[in-house]
Amino acid sequence: MRFLLMSMTLVLIVTFGEALSDRWSRDEMVEMAGYGEQKLSSVLLTASLLSSSSSPIHGATVGINCHSGHRRRSKWIKAVTNELGQFVIDLPSHLHAIPDLDKACIIKTLSVPKPYRCSSKIHRGIQLLSSSNGSRVYTAGNITLQESTM
Repeated sequence: MRFLLMSMTLVLIVTFGEALSDRWSRDEMVEMAGYGEQKLSSVLLTASLLSSSSSPIHGATVGINCHSGHRRRSKWIKAVTNELGQFVIDLPSHLHAIPDLDKACIIKTLSVPKPYRCSSKIHRGIQLLSSSNGSRVYTAGNITLQESTM
């Protein structure tokens, strides 16, 4: 009896699956189920890292860490500054739904190349720059590091 019940269930699953595949493609079914490779939203953070003399800091490692609730913080999401001292961080999707993201995240300079001799700094506060079609862009503006005397 158990074998007969399992066999009937398998036949129904295969039949139902074939009927669905005639109606929708695999990609459409995956999207409807909420799975797949397609990103449903995007959250970017942009900023510039400058020395106190307003020179861009190239090659510095910058990270963002967000408080995701339940007394937990995310891991540092890192980026490296370009020749103009700019960086862009694409936040992982598990952080997209944090309420008040602008208050939940901190930015920190994790490392600065030796020629700049600047101290690392924690920067609080990001601002929403734009939001449309499932994409949000935040900015921290210009982050200025104090040059240390050595």
